[in-house]
Amino acid sequence: MMLDHLGLREEAAKVEAAVAADLAERGSRVRSTAEVGKDIAARVTG
Repeated sequence: MMLDHLGLREEAAKVEAAVAADLAERGSRVRSTAEVGKDIAARVTG
C-alpha cells in the first residue's frame, strides 16, 4: 500500500484491518464504491 511505502505503517495497518473487517462482516453484499469507502472510513476513524 502507498501508506506503508511512505513509512506510515500504523496507518496502513489500520486501513488494512478496516478492509478485512468490512469484507468479513459484509461479504459479497453489493454496494457502491461510495458506500464501501464510507464504511471503511468509518471503521478507520471510529
